[in-house]
Amino acid sequence: MARMRAVDAAVLILEKEGATQLFGLPGAAINPFYSAMRKHGGLQHVLARHVEAASHMAEGYTRAKAGNIGVCIGTSGPAGTDMITGLYSASADSIPILCITGQAPVAKLHKEDFQAVDIASVAGPLTKMAVTVMEPAQVPGTFQKAFRLMREGRPGPVLIDLPLDVQQAEIDFDIETYEPLPIARPAASRAQAE
Repeated sequence: MARMRAVDAAVLILEKEGATQLFGLPGAAINPFYSAMRKHGGLQHVLARHVEAASHMAEGYTRAKAGNIGVCIGTSGPAGTDMITGLYSASADSIPILCITGQAPVAKLHKEDFQAVDIASVAGPLTKMAVTVMEPAQVPGTFQKAFRLMREGRPGPVLIDLPLDVQQAEIDFDIETYEPLPIARPAASRAQAE
């Protein structure tokens, strides 16, 4: 099994899940994710002038063609809160988008650190899942669950918040063994329909 940074695993998972287009704005707390995107080179990125615009761009990209998954990226604090309007719009219209935010290191959370906003709590009511990943080894499973939740049942947005130290930590991960989770598609039988 290969050793890699948690953000390298996240980028590989985005590619394997079919994400191709990302919209965002770099910042200190999300820069490791940007370095992983650049290293792997398989994802296209549009630099937004504002993170709220990035969330609306991701939503528009998902709406533009069946099968598209828009991904928006922002740093900690105000960047995450700026994306709330886009998350609300996606939720109201059942649009699956993935929002990835950077965050202060785990040890600084809940200590009123600079820009350490609890974005998972803020976004929770508007998303199908909003989570701050506290352990690096949970990154692959969190992304896998996020993609299933976005697409399953009534589609909608999800938010994954990645603390700086979680992004940079090394984990054991093999992309060759990764498989997207199956999406349940309930359907009525002829008898039920009648």
